Amino acid sequence: MKPLPSFISDELYIISAFNDKQEVQISEFIDNIEQHIEVTEVERWFQISADEGEVGVAQIEHISGISEEEYDIREMFTEIMPIYQRQAMLLTLWGSFESEMEKMYIYASPQESLPKKNKKEKISKLKHMINCFSKMGIPAEPTKEYVSAVKTLDDEVRLIRNAWAHDGGKDPMDKIPDDIDGIVKKYSQIEISKEYIKNVVLLMHVVSRELNNSVRSATIAAYK
Repeated sequence: MKPLPSFISDELYIISAFNDKQEVQISEFIDNIEQHIEVTEVERWFQISADEGEVGVAQIEHISGISEEEYDIREMFTEIMPIYQRQAMLLTLWGSFESEMEKMYIYASPQESLPKKNKKEKISKLKHMINCFSKMGIPAEPTKEYVSAVKTLDDEVRLIRNAWAHDGGKDPMDKIPDDIDGIVKKYSQIEISKEYIKNVVLLMHVVSRELNNSVRSATIAAYK
């Protein structure tokens, strides 16, 4: 028998490790923000009186060309941009998670692709994949932890992911509750904390582990 592949988990470990390194870099950048601010001199017209003015030199702070004349650069680079970093982490995790789940389904089933959703079923792709696994008896006996993880991923994490993927991080339909740990609405956008990202990884690991174990058991049984 060929070595059994491991789906999802390996991807999550790698992405999670990279996210951890990104968080370290973000923290170091924020802590040392003043070291990253440069000053450039530009000529400006200074109005001395109602009838007089002169050209002088003004010192302008900037970070990589983004100047204080356009933005509050300290707020921009220490508060706003980290929001975008973490939404990118979530989008990457979600894309990888769905992709690996689909690969796992194709491996475990006799089909060459994931069955298409019934148009009458108003369910997400994630829920559709979970249903496809269930029809094959995978996992054979879903644990409460697995069921809870699937529900949170589908009812909560997916909505936050969709808000960033389709609405620039906004929640125009007010679908996302205000009392989610690690999530706040800031600058009219959904701010994702590093703790929330870690919790998402844990939820995905729960689903990954249970599906993986079940698929492996079914594969081994088929070879006996």
